[in-house]
Amino acid sequence: MILSSKKRVLVTCLLSIALPVSASCLGSGDAEIEALAKDIGRQPHQALQAIELALTPERNLTVERRAWFEVARAQAKRMLGLEKAELPQAIEDAKELPQGHPALLNLQIANLYGAELSTSTFALVDSFKLQLAQLPSNQPTTLCSKIRLASVMADYNALNGETFELASDVYHHANTAQLAWMRAEAASVLGQVALRADNNYGRQLNEEALLYFESQGMYDMVANELFMSGLSWAGQRDRDSLQKAEQQFLRSEAAAALALNPFGITYAKAGLCRVQVELGRIEEALHSCSTSLQQLKGIGHVTEYSTIVNYAAALLADDSPEQAMDLLAPLTKEWPGFDVSYYGYRFYDTRGRTHEALGNADAAIADLKLALRELQDYESNSWERNNRLMQSRFRVEELLGNLERKKQEAEESEKRNSLLIGVGIIIVSLLLIIVRILVRHRRIYRSMAFTDPLTGLANRRYTMVRAQEAFEHAKARQQQLYIALIDLDRFKSCNDRYGHDAGDEALQQFARVAESVLRPGDLIGRWGGEEFLLVLQGIDKDTAAKVLERLRDAAAKVRLTLAPEYPLQFSAGVVEPSSENTSIEELVMLADKALYRAKEAGRNRSCFAEVPMQNVPQPSA
Repeated sequence: MILSSKKRVLVTCLLSIALPVSASCLGSGDAEIEALAKDIGRQPHQALQAIELALTPERNLTVERRAWFEVARAQAKRMLGLEKAELPQAIEDAKELPQGHPALLNLQIANLYGAELSTSTFALVDSFKLQLAQLPSNQPTTLCSKIRLASVMADYNALNGETFELASDVYHHANTAQLAWMRAEAASVLGQVALRADNNYGRQLNEEALLYFESQGMYDMVANELFMSGLSWAGQRDRDSLQKAEQQFLRSEAAAALALNPFGITYAKAGLCRVQVELGRIEEALHSCSTSLQQLKGIGHVTEYSTIVNYAAALLADDSPEQAMDLLAPLTKEWPGFDVSYYGYRFYDTRGRTHEALGNADAAIADLKLALRELQDYESNSWERNNRLMQSRFRVEELLGNLERKKQEAEESEKRNSLLIGVGIIIVSLLLIIVRILVRHRRIYRSMAFTDPLTGLANRRYTMVRAQEAFEHAKARQQQLYIALIDLDRFKSCNDRYGHDAGDEALQQFARVAESVLRPGDLIGRWGGEEFLLVLQGIDKDTAAKVLERLRDAAAKVRLTLAPEYPLQFSAGVVEPSSENTSIEELVMLADKALYRAKEAGRNRSCFAEVPMQNVPQPSA
């Protein structure tokens, strides 16, 4: 449904800094152009050189082919953060094509990127959506054009619902192996939007896109997905999440380096700047902030704004308030023409604290009041961010109250003033401790619903949910999948001889070994008793067997403290879904029968289910 432009709210909301852009397929039907489009996702700088060589007059291109090459050039320059100065002329030249021609439409969409959010922007988006609605829904040209428009719309929080609807349409129609690229692109855009409200769902979509891009060696796209993953972890703000965010930003930086994209490296550095400030690693933060700001300076984008604010916060933490104020002084909340949302609050909050450090109490109080107003406006836009906002609002209100009280009490005796400040510090510290305990308990309760308390792995219920999702995903994408039911050998004898504490240690040690040995995309959870369920995605039978043997070798090296003579060995029944299988329960039953065969054959081995088996006796544990 296309909403009236007047009914939309003109507000752009960013997770922390502006998201980098992702390449997209073109759907031109031209093998040379589509190969270049994929190369943009690998190494955009080299791809741009090849595109510009193709656009030389000597090629004598038709109007249509030249228009598609210009679309590819605009995409490559967008990835590299370069100005698209030739785009207006390219649009004029392409007007020789019929109105609504996909090449002309894609050029016009490319010209929308970076536009300030306004009524005219909404009108253009509506116009493009209407034109796309006239094209066949399941054709590559249509799907790629929708992805391109959705990736532009994703920059604006006011268009979240429409962006998600448009990208979802592509995601559901790109349901064949031939359209895998387009499905991955759609998953990337959906993940970008979903991360603003639901980190878990956003990361799930993000992971799907990442797996495809990694398989294709599309390093720049990999860098983009890792960057978005880093933003989602950074948004949770607890120490563990910030450390995960830092790892994702470092991986993004490495992928951008492989793609030879300095713009991608700069974005990763900007992400590191933010999380290192919050982790209190100020020396590293200063380096990351300075390095990224050198490249971002002058681009006139909100990313430059947010990095300046983070850099100033790092300088303030480094006891350099004068340098922090030098950075903040030229900024206003409206710079550079975008509504910077959460960073409006961050700007006033940081500047207010800087004024406080410089002894400017009146200016500090004024800025902190503005910070509270910005935070209240931002808070009203998203219920999902309420917990973080309430904590931030509490801190600012407390600081504001302390500053005003200090100013009033300056006329009173030094002893009374010191006593009140001391009491205030104690109260704030206790309240912060209470807030941290409540937040930590909330995470613990959520984790308890999905986690086996003994091993720390997913519990049976959550394992079943994830396994069913993997099964349906593999079936829809026509990918290979193996389900393995694992049973620790002679576990009952371990319990009988050494006691149940030794049995618990065996289960815990096996879980740790599995987590360290299995691949990032593999799923393992505790099925019950001494049984575990393992889901191996996207591999053939030989590789599945090797993964199980690698796990077996690693487990054999473990020596239990409470049961030193008990060998940590297992038997496994493995099954590959066929077209007749309809549920994960059916597959587990087949794997269970194969497990019995492994036990009968002497244990400490894996058996693959070839055909349905009948009347197989169950060996003793």
